[in-house]
Amino acid sequence: MRDRGILYVGILLVVLGAFFLTAQITNSWDLPFGLRLGWGGLWPVLILIVGMAFWLPIFLWWERKDQLAGLAVPGTIILVNGLILLYQNTTRDWQSWSYVWALEPVAVALGLLALYFLAGRPRGLLIAVLIVGGIGMFFFVIFGAIFGGVIGLLGPLALIAIGLLIIFQGLRGRPTYYRQPEE
Repeated sequence: MRDRGILYVGILLVVLGAFFLTAQITNSWDLPFGLRLGWGGLWPVLILIVGMAFWLPIFLWWERKDQLAGLAVPGTIILVNGLILLYQNTTRDWQSWSYVWALEPVAVALGLLALYFLAGRPRGLLIAVLIVGGIGMFFFVIFGAIFGGVIGLLGPLALIAIGLLIIFQGLRGRPTYYRQPEE
């Protein structure tokens, strides 16, 4: 296709039309296990579509991915938010927001990691990914341990495992100290 801009718009219109049609048709369906379709169950998918709309130009114009790489950051953040909301809406586990909010910095880190791979791998970007992602995961583990059901068990277990790894690493090799030669 000569004009990929038209392809982009066409894909978006088809996806949005299919989404709206599915939400309208399934609005009154009763599914097993309390699952919902229609607008009440599918609205987070609209957020996922918006996130994918940011990624689509990168794939359509792959030869210019380094110029379009900046779209990966908001696209990834929106996709992660859509997945979080889809989980919460499907399970009706809205109280999980008490610890899932910590995945917001992780979403930023994932977006920056995508930018790193798409834009020529600038080294400084990895430092930002590690700092922002590490802070997000730290808070996710801490608040998950305090507020989150099964996650409440995984957080302390992860901390114990990390602590044991550090202890065993410390016991494995003793640091050698530089000694001044005696005169």
